Amino acid sequence: MSSPELTARITDLIRETLLVDVPGADADLVEAGLIDSLGLISLITEIERAFGVQLPFEGFDVESFRSAEQIASAVEAAQAD
Repeated sequence: MSSPELTARITDLIRETLLVDVPGADADLVEAGLIDSLGLISLITEIERAFGVQLPFEGFDVESFRSAEQIASAVEAAQAD
């Protein structure tokens, strides 16, 4: 589980990048129709820029990017590498 501060930053970044309201940190953004494949690519680019991380595309699993909490966990893992 990621830190609440990082999750809040990710939530803000989603709002700013995709111009969508995030209903909650654990909301499934794909199921809610708030993010699509193009939006995901834009979001990943912004996350990498904002946090200075490189998210791996090899073996990329969209299931890890369905909510702000999941994305924050992925960012924490990338920061640890």
